[in-house]
Amino acid sequence: MIYKFSNTELSINSASSVYDNPIVRLVNPSTAEIVVTLSVNSTVNVASFTILANSEMVVEKTNTYRVQANGVLASPVAYRG
Repeated sequence: MIYKFSNTELSINSASSVYDNPIVRLVNPSTAEIVVTLSVNSTVNVASFTILANSEMVVEKTNTYRVQANGVLASPVAYRG
């Protein structure tokens, strides 16, 4: 898979829409599993999932959804399979 990065990487310790991008690459550089939360705003959670230690994943979300996960890095991407 080829990723096209469209902006700078963010640390998402606080909720972020990651530049309103619908596809986001998440990286967990720590040695612990971390729960990632998607929300409509700061109070309405839509989904949550765990990203494994020392791993990465790509998620698709609505552009306005916010992503939050302490210690996780996020980059807005497009991809070609």
